[in-house]
Amino acid sequence: MEMNFNVIASGSSGNCYFIDNNGHFIFVDAGATLTSIKKALGSKAAEKGKQVSLFITHEHTDHISGILPLISCFSPKVYTSKGTAYSLMEKGVSPDIIFTIDANITYEFTDFTVMPFNTIHDAVQPFGFKFDFGSKILSIATDFGVITDEIYKSIEDSNVLMVESNYEEELLKKNRKYPEYLKRRILSKEGHLSNKDAFYLLGELSRNNLKRCFLGHVSENNNDYNILEKYADASLNMFNVETSVLRQKKSKVFHI
Repeated sequence: MEMNFNVIASGSSGNCYFIDNNGHFIFVDAGATLTSIKKALGSKAAEKGKQVSLFITHEHTDHISGILPLISCFSPKVYTSKGTAYSLMEKGVSPDIIFTIDANITYEFTDFTVMPFNTIHDAVQPFGFKFDFGSKILSIATDFGVITDEIYKSIEDSNVLMVESNYEEELLKKNRKYPEYLKRRILSKEGHLSNKDAFYLLGELSRNNLKRCFLGHVSENNNDYNILEKYADASLNMFNVETSVLRQKKSKVFHI
């Protein structure tokens, strides 16, 4: 069964993803303005969904900056880790709509399941998410500096993957506008994933069921879309994985 994966925002300035699963609206992160969310959803924005769920990976601004307007408009139930839940409540999210979930446990909804998994990032308690829609498995893995065994095992059966491809290491190291402490933070295991490491992960997952990939959360200052497109071409040619590069501040709907 074909479904739509709506990338409302992906990058250092904001992240928000949307799936309409048989009338159940699924948002992952809320780092976008309500205006941009409504524009990306088009006519669906007025439908509001039979059910609406919002899954939050972590509390950094580029992932939750638009959470209060999104909640006001769509009235979702919010699912996240206990650590992130406390951060959301400090931002003004009502505890009445927050449901805390645990890593490596599969939660059943009407037409899909979701399993959160731990990532390593400089946030309180960050998660990635694996959604199983029956006909396909979609994983969203972003904001982590190293590919742990847990991350790999959690997403190894994915058909579709949205993975961070944040920076090109040489460009980051040569960036004179970034202080050394910030470079160290990005390069650390609690930082972000490089193009090279994302490409390696695709290669490993291609031995299993991976057929479609999205390279996201691209840095505006330490990456190059021309380089990323070469990685995408190589993913198709070497691994037979169709790969798209997600661009900053540019929403797009993909058929998956």
